[in-house]
Amino acid sequence: MADKVKALFFIPSLEGGGAERVMTAILIHIGSDRIEPVLVLLYQYEHSPYKKDLPGYLKIIVAERASDNRLDKIKQYAAFMKIIFEEKPHIIISMLTHSNIMSISAKLLFRKRIIIGEHNTLSEVIKTEEGRRMLWFSTTRLVKMFYRFADKIIAVSEGVKADLVEEFNVLPRNVNVIYNPIDLKRISELCNDPVEHIFFREGTPVILSVGRLVRQKGFDILLRAFSRVVGEMDARLMILGEGPERESLVRLAKELAITEKVSLLGFQNNPYKFVSKGHVFVLPSRYEGFPMVILEAMACNTPVVSTDCKSGPREILEDGKCGLLVSPEDPDALSMALLKLLKDKKLRERFSRLGKKRAGEFNIKKIARQYEDMIYRSVFSAK
Repeated sequence: MADKVKALFFIPSLEGGGAERVMTAILIHIGSDRIEPVLVLLYQYEHSPYKKDLPGYLKIIVAERASDNRLDKIKQYAAFMKIIFEEKPHIIISMLTHSNIMSISAKLLFRKRIIIGEHNTLSEVIKTEEGRRMLWFSTTRLVKMFYRFADKIIAVSEGVKADLVEEFNVLPRNVNVIYNPIDLKRISELCNDPVEHIFFREGTPVILSVGRLVRQKGFDILLRAFSRVVGEMDARLMILGEGPERESLVRLAKELAITEKVSLLGFQNNPYKFVSKGHVFVLPSRYEGFPMVILEAMACNTPVVSTDCKSGPREILEDGKCGLLVSPEDPDALSMALLKLLKDKKLRERFSRLGKKRAGEFNIKKIARQYEDMIYRSVFSAK
């Protein structure tokens, strides 16, 4: 197999989300001796936090649109199809539902091999207003209609795979689970960066959380849980991330009288320097696909408390072996778990040790090789 595969990687943007971070990591580490990658985006990437990490040899094409009106969306779709025609890739690898459906339509038109990646619990996503806005038509209907034409589907957890099979009639044999990767070496280096924040100078335990400020992530639940924590002991809460829920979270913190003990720091290019200095990391999500922030916290040697939501936390934490799991939508249970860890140094040290070891199983080089092998097999099995 001396042939080199031209692979077109497709994702809407390179903003600061989990799927975007995975796409960037795969492009950095995939074997350029076997794969010739081309990255296609729908939005410009000049201000992307990942721009500087992309390899210099990578060809990047943006099928940008002038506005969000329907005509410009159609023009953007036509531009995407033109890119496929001109680049003539052997295979398309896409991530996220909207991109996946666009890519499969290109497969049907140009008879290309296609691998799609699903990064979230889709049946939960489409219940949200944002999920319903994602496409013009019924997302459920489109997924059921199009996903059966994918040559392979990558699910980022067993939970995501089960959701696709049970809710969208996807054939189990068409779905492979490949976990999201983390770059342990890079995280370790970034943990050493200094942090200037009053919370770390007060000598008070600091709880960390990271994610977009959206309802899915459950930061309202976390604030309510934290208000119960500070009723028993002095502590601080730091949330890294930006999003549309910021104002409502600020209001809630004020209502709970915890404003002075909470810091909403916004998006940070290096969250690891904060997470590594926290006493506990918490994921309060209502649902997930495969929450990389848990893995990254474990790689930072920070013990984890997570909701046992669909999907991913239980798989990552090995049924609670490597961290505490609590029921979603339950501020009382979350506060009790946080207090348990904050008050038990030996338990924190145990979860730090086991978590660091577990994080090593998701090394980027191992995961990139799985992507590379799947791409190569998919192309040459068709010949």
